[in-house]
Amino acid sequence: MTTVSKFKWFWAWQDEKEEAWLHEMAKQGLHFQSVKLPGSYIFEAGEPRDDYYRMDFITDRKEYENYLQLFKDAGWEHLGGKGGWQYFRTEGKWNAVPEI
Repeated sequence: MTTVSKFKWFWAWQDEKEEAWLHEMAKQGLHFQSVKLPGSYIFEAGEPRDDYYRMDFITDRKEYENYLQLFKDAGWEHLGGKGGWQYFRTEGKWNAVPEI
């Protein structure tokens, strides 16, 4: 497994732009694993894939397990989070990307 670090800055309101960038990285064979610091992304190098990413912000941790299950049931894999931001991935095997 080859790990690649990249730095790219996004403002909090640019979540759709960040999701699109992560999708483009996956198409180039860089699969998002985690974000260490704001703007510091860790990827695993591999075969190009058509993976889609979504971010969501959670403020209330009381229902965290139910929250994660909702995403899992909708076909999304939880990749982790930073602060309140949570990152999710799904394979691009859908006619349309499933919404959360």
